Amino acid sequence: MSVLVAALFLVVAVVSKTLASSVTETVPVWLGSGVTFSALLISPRWRWPAILAGVWLASAIWGMSAHGLGLAGAAAFAGIEVVSGAVGCWVAGLGRNDPDSPIGMALLLCGAALASCLGGAMAMALWQWQRPSLDVTLEGVAWVLSTMVGILLVTPVATAFRGFRLKRSGGMTMAQFLGGGAAFLLFLGAVALVFIDHSAARYGHVAATLAYLPMPFLLIAAALWGPRGGALALLLGGLLIIGRTAQGGGPFAVDEGFSGEAVIEVQGFVTIWAAVMIAVRALSGARRQALIDAQSWRLRYERIMREVGVATVEYEAASGRATWGMGAGKVLGEDVARISSLDEWLEHIAPDERGLVEATWSSVASGETWASEQSYTLMRTDGEPLRVRERLACVRGADDSVEMVVGMLRPEPLESGDG
Repeated sequence: MSVLVAALFLVVAVVSKTLASSVTETVPVWLGSGVTFSALLISPRWRWPAILAGVWLASAIWGMSAHGLGLAGAAAFAGIEVVSGAVGCWVAGLGRNDPDSPIGMALLLCGAALASCLGGAMAMALWQWQRPSLDVTLEGVAWVLSTMVGILLVTPVATAFRGFRLKRSGGMTMAQFLGGGAAFLLFLGAVALVFIDHSAARYGHVAATLAYLPMPFLLIAAALWGPRGGALALLLGGLLIIGRTAQGGGPFAVDEGFSGEAVIEVQGFVTIWAAVMIAVRALSGARRQALIDAQSWRLRYERIMREVGVATVEYEAASGRATWGMGAGKVLGEDVARISSLDEWLEHIAPDERGLVEATWSSVASGETWASEQSYTLMRTDGEPLRVRERLACVRGADDSVEMVVGMLRPEPLESGDG
């Protein structure tokens, strides 16, 4: 585990170094923090020592090779990565390793912010010690933003693909896939138009405002593609915007006070949008899961009712509109289950019983009676009678008024209702 994490950390560090350059000692784009955070977040706590050992080793090697630090400086440099990552991930892990839930999302963002700010503060002390001539405030800001971007771009991918297995069925529908693909293509087109060379000369004073144009399309693509596709879209989209800025394109590169300033600024922009997209994904995912759970419970309940020979119906108290549960046609007959209103239902009741049934229903719908139970005879469209036993109950709203009348009906032998 230690060797694997160390190797992955160094590979990602090299990739980060090639994305952008800056006069700051801090690497302006740092995805290594995302590797640390992801490995800790998806692993049980008992594996943390091995993971942190691998991160410390790889970070110390990077400190000596990329920053020219001595043994003491490299050890301190590696300690910042380990301590800040562990503390931030401990906070994020309080969400039970479920960053896709609203609580997990909030803890992930808080943990990422804590890791970034803690690392930035310690980095300022490190560079003050190792490189006294540097602007330590700038180094701290660069560390915070690069760490935050690395965590928010890489960690959602790792958590989304945890336990991933290829399946022949399930997943998103073709309409979802194509809709997300169209939105992502629009995002790429918008990036190509906005993050071009000499954008200020082309667009004038509105160049800075146009920076927001591509992001809604990326948000739509992420929402349609779900957790895995959305995480990949966020990673690729964020790196594309940062890469184009590092190449001198877009509104952030219009006026640089120093080499690499635009990359540091655009990372703040990407960080905000990444946090928004993670939050939207968590909130929409929670709503989607709640709907799935509700539908699952309803189907399970209605299957039970159907198999034991009970039909369910819901009436709107004000209008009398009827909605039948699944399987009502099997229990009562398809022609009966197609009845869509109370008035139409009453028309099928035997004339000598209709008045009492209507009065009973009205009593429940008005709230005078909480529940009722009675038997009566229905006349089917084919002329055959059907004796049913019906139990009604009222459902009250927040203002204590009756909003709905629910009913359960089961057939009875004709001879049992003659008395």
